[in-house]
Amino acid sequence: MPARAVKVAITIPENEFRQVEAIRKQLKTTRSGVILKALEHWLAAQREAQLDRTYQAAYRRKPESKAEITAQQLLALPALMSEKW
Repeated sequence: MPARAVKVAITIPENEFRQVEAIRKQLKTTRSGVILKALEHWLAAQREAQLDRTYQAAYRRKPESKAEITAQQLLALPALMSEKW
């Protein structure tokens, strides 16, 4: 079952409104469809940014040791040497 829709009113600059109107007419979509797609993209970017912050915080709490870095370099070396740069 689809989520219940909620009606909202927004105010945007006229220039952006005209741009959205022109493109949405070309794509034969509604203003609501355009706004929903923009919100989906923004929400996905927010989730991705939160994952990045979580990863970075964990890495700062427990960074790789020098031994782990050396082991990774040694393991990567054969693959890197076989590449034609």
